[in-house]
Amino acid sequence: MDTQAFPRRASSGLRKLTTNHLIAARLAEQARGLPAGVRHPNQLLAAMRRAAPYLGQTRLLPLMETLFRWTQPQDWEPGAEPIVWPSNEELAAALDCSERHVSRLIAAAVEARLISPRDGTDRKRRGFRQEGRIVWAWGLNLRPMAARHPDFLQAAEEGEHARRLCRDLRRQAGAARQFLAQLLALGREQGLATAPLEAHAAEAQRIAGVLRRTEDPARLTTLVEALQALAAEVRQALEQAVESTDMSGSPDLQDRPIIPTSTSTEPEGSTVAAQEAASGAEARRARPEAGPVEDRLRLSPAELVHLAPKLESYLPANRPGWSDIADAAAALAQHLGIPRALYGEACRTLGRHPAALAVAIISTKPAEHFHSAGPGGYLRGMLRRASRGELFLERSLHGLREAAGYRRRPLLTAVNLESRPALASKTQGEMRYYGANAPAAASASGNHG
Repeated sequence: MDTQAFPRRASSGLRKLTTNHLIAARLAEQARGLPAGVRHPNQLLAAMRRAAPYLGQTRLLPLMETLFRWTQPQDWEPGAEPIVWPSNEELAAALDCSERHVSRLIAAAVEARLISPRDGTDRKRRGFRQEGRIVWAWGLNLRPMAARHPDFLQAAEEGEHARRLCRDLRRQAGAARQFLAQLLALGREQGLATAPLEAHAAEAQRIAGVLRRTEDPARLTTLVEALQALAAEVRQALEQAVESTDMSGSPDLQDRPIIPTSTSTEPEGSTVAAQEAASGAEARRARPEAGPVEDRLRLSPAELVHLAPKLESYLPANRPGWSDIADAAAALAQHLGIPRALYGEACRTLGRHPAALAVAIISTKPAEHFHSAGPGGYLRGMLRRASRGELFLERSLHGLREAAGYRRRPLLTAVNLESRPALASKTQGEMRYYGANAPAAASASGNHG
């Protein structure tokens, strides 16, 4: 519908100009038509809507959306002016606010260089359309929106990038706080002095409070680096405290020294002594005590180094002994990321030499074999199985021997030599390995001599 308004008497006041008024008027003069790539005026409004949170113009969005309802696509053609002339009363009804608030919103939009006012002599908004085109109009010029379109796109991209960066930084800060809490719990579990750790935890809590109220990526980066530095300090202090207890170098507590005495070395009333007393001397003769792990598994240090090559770089001598293997396993465990306290627990639970064998077995496995817990979690699982009596290192050792592609020399017993003389003449690849149970195996197979 074509509308026509007639001039009224001149108003006595004039609009107070600011520098932003002049800039908005200059933007309206420079922009001619829609920007490149924009085919409809609503695309300008969409770009502003995307950038408004980062430009601080969110409260102006309802006003601009309402003003765009009065404009038409032909108003944005070159040579035309997209001027709208709704009164403050109409805008107040559309925005559901007072006319005074509408005046404040329009002033803020001019200061934000979104619109440029074109006032008549009486400062009233009015215009006239003929065949859908504006013939003359006094009101609010929306042309600065076309000139600000590149600014909107850039502000939106930079703001979204900063928001993603802040989200990642907050995630890193959360990980650092969780690590601090884990370190503090470990210190309490080990019975260490936690007063310095508590002070670091309080400082981390203070930094986290500031971090939640910060949206500046540079400031967030500084806070996250401070949290990570605190975590590194706590970790170093905890490692030094654990190292001072010399847990990783503790001797094998399960190997009892051979002391020539007729008195039992077991404490009176202990579980082991009670079981031996109940079983009797006949049961003890039927079930002899097992020897060291290297004897039970018929394993030499040289063979273990061959099966687990990563041990070799930590050995001081060319012909190492089992004490050298144990020291090398402690260093290898630290290289694999196994905590010193955990390796010390393995030495106490399994024995120093079996713990070294367990670390050597772990070192042969590829990285993708472990879950998120890593080699340390794998060793914890071995300790849990050992506590239930379900840890069989000989099976893992047998698997390593098969993976190495060789078989050990068979045990040539008297049964083998007398019953099958040709067995000794076979090549090593054709021999069957019977180990310590060769007599039983020969009996089972019918080789009775």
